[in-house]
Amino acid sequence: MAPLNTGKTSISEKIPGMDDNRLNALHYNAQAYILQGKRLDESRAVSLAVQEEWRKRTQGFHAGQYKADRPETGLLKSMRYTVGNQGETPKMRRQILDCVMTAAALPPVGSPAYMAEWGDPRSRTRYWKLHRTIRSFASHNKHDGRMEKAVRDWEDDLVYLEEVWRPRAG
Repeated sequence: MAPLNTGKTSISEKIPGMDDNRLNALHYNAQAYILQGKRLDESRAVSLAVQEEWRKRTQGFHAGQYKADRPETGLLKSMRYTVGNQGETPKMRRQILDCVMTAAALPPVGSPAYMAEWGDPRSRTRYWKLHRTIRSFASHNKHDGRMEKAVRDWEDDLVYLEEVWRPRAG
């Protein structure tokens, strides 16, 4: 972690221009330094500055002024949703999708603004975010011959979402 103030531009001044993934990495590094007892004042200041930026971005998202960056590891991957030859069974994938739709709390990934995109449990917002995410996976990999099984799994899961969750999402 670079010092907060190097005489040029401080990290605190750079934070508003960082993408969400870089911001998460910076926060993680600050937390690691705090845990190790290194550069405590500086690390705590960086952590607080990142948290303040997360708050601003979340407010911006709710005001329609901020679109979160795609996280390096998305929500579905963090919940171990996998498809294809090494993927989960349809029954397990649907269990995970049901959990995504109903969970009061989802694992925090990316930025708070990214998490806000998922909306509330059982909501239309969460349904459409989940549907768009899986549809995007399927459409971006449709012409990759190595991904045939994965694309079939995604398309099957889209049918499941449309049949089971579209009518129930409030």
